[in-house]
Amino acid sequence: MIYYINHFIGLNHLLISILLIVLIVYMVFYKDYIFIKQLLNYLLIFNILFFYIILFFTDSFNYKIHLPFHLCYITELGILISVIINNDKVYPWLILNSMFGGLVGFANSNLTVDSLMIEYIHYYISHFNLLLFTIMAFKSYIYISLLDFFKSITFNSLLMILIIIFNYLFNTNYWFTSAKPDGINFAVLLPEWPYYFFLLIILGLFSYSLTFALLINNRSKK
Repeated sequence: MIYYINHFIGLNHLLISILLIVLIVYMVFYKDYIFIKQLLNYLLIFNILFFYIILFFTDSFNYKIHLPFHLCYITELGILISVIINNDKVYPWLILNSMFGGLVGFANSNLTVDSLMIEYIHYYISHFNLLLFTIMAFKSYIYISLLDFFKSITFNSLLMILIIIFNYLFNTNYWFTSAKPDGINFAVLLPEWPYYFFLLIILGLFSYSLTFALLINNRSKK
């Protein structure tokens, strides 16, 4: 069992993920919408600012890996901006990204033994924030319509095209469009490029559909 954990997940990653999932479950049952929103606000600002301040001050910033161009980090940045300007128009898109992104982030990691400590901190807080936002959405009875669902898929498709172009021009691997993610994760079970990427897209669409099914009647709970 330990062999499979170390080979596909990583023992340290599993323990940290379990701890954060326990905190998420605690938030679901024992904390209200106001508390979760305030905590999320603080974590978003701290996580994003602290990450880039440390990278720049230590001369560790690398545009090939540190730009917020992975979908999870784009979503986290979108949550922060929407909170700052107090605009919930993009909440459906953010929620559809958040649940899948948070869960996948805790099930897998693209970090390696060469990754910086600040990268680990940023990674776990970012994916914790995505799940925290998902909880906030459920507790605030945010409703997702069928139109929101298809708009979000269309917007992500356009983003993906831009990311593919960026990766091609600058030899990067955001969204893992060019190669499977590094680190200890389930990608080792997937076929090589480009087939693994098609499977990731299918998995993303499945997650979108599941989140949509959970939230389509969310407003009826009021």
